[in-house]
Amino acid sequence: MSVIQMTTEQLQQLIEGVRAAAVAANPTAAAPVAVKSKGSFSNCSSRFGGQRDHDAVEQFITSMETYKEVEHISDEDALRGISLLFYGLASTWWQGVKREAKTWNDAVELIRSHFSPTKPPYQVYMEIFQSNQNESTAIDTFVCQKRALLAQLPEGRHNEETEIDLIYGLLNVKYRKHIARHDVKTFRDLLEKGRVIEHNNTEASGRKD
Repeated sequence: MSVIQMTTEQLQQLIEGVRAAAVAANPTAAAPVAVKSKGSFSNCSSRFGGQRDHDAVEQFITSMETYKEVEHISDEDALRGISLLFYGLASTWWQGVKREAKTWNDAVELIRSHFSPTKPPYQVYMEIFQSNQNESTAIDTFVCQKRALLAQLPEGRHNEETEIDLIYGLLNVKYRKHIARHDVKTFRDLLEKGRVIEHNNTEASGRKD
């Protein structure tokens, strides 16, 4: 009985040939089954404790929805895991209302309606005109705060020109002295001109020192 001897290269070619034949015979068996892992909020850093603050609520919702999108978490999985993001009062509240949330959108609306209910327009206007810009507040910060309040008004209530009218009169006089209202068409114009004034004031103050 003769013994057939094969080199390593020949053996490798034989193995590859057998494998190719098996794949041709059964293509579905050749490809490994990809197991898709389910995403969750377990590694999400955003947490909500139940503070009744419009900005805090909107920031939390934006953060968790961004994480949900980036991690490709389905609505169903997100709804099941949203409790991971609550602590304190919010956690207790969720235990009592979670049955009302049939969908992910339901959960988001429940958070908004309970912790950041829509303010009546008159209250928003009161908050807008409650304070003028002081000496220490930068124009970017001041305008951002006032525009955040304007955003709480019913959609389409004012155009940008009218919103500038509402905020312009609240600016510190050092800005209004150098920025004529008719020279400002957009908030971008207002901020750019305001930053120039701040830069010049800072430079002038440095020279005095």
